[in-house]
Amino acid sequence: MYRYIKIKDLVASALIELMKQEETNRKVSLKTLSDYGAVIVRMLSRSGGNAILFLTKESTYEFVHDYADFFSINEYDGIEYIELKDGVTIDDLRCRFRKNLTVDLAKALTKKESLRALKIG
Repeated sequence: MYRYIKIKDLVASALIELMKQEETNRKVSLKTLSDYGAVIVRMLSRSGGNAILFLTKESTYEFVHDYADFFSINEYDGIEYIELKDGVTIDDLRCRFRKNLTVDLAKALTKKESLRALKIG
């Protein structure tokens, strides 16, 4: 059985961890999300799971559209970022996106190894 890691599994967790380091850090590049997701997949696979990262440009835009009250896509210096909308807090992200995570995925999203992909930890 395969576990599919989707963009919604990554974005909120990445932004929560980035904002815990510095509250004003409210965006994450698509490249960084891809790197973060690849580390998560490796970690889950090492622990005996079969994980697949499902992260495409189409799924990214669809995700931002579906959660437009939380996120937008913006470009800075030719690099695309998913950015948190004004007024959205860490608690909002936790309540909406982290409440249904499995224990192994929640641990992988916050381990030091995965945080290094976000350039923190």
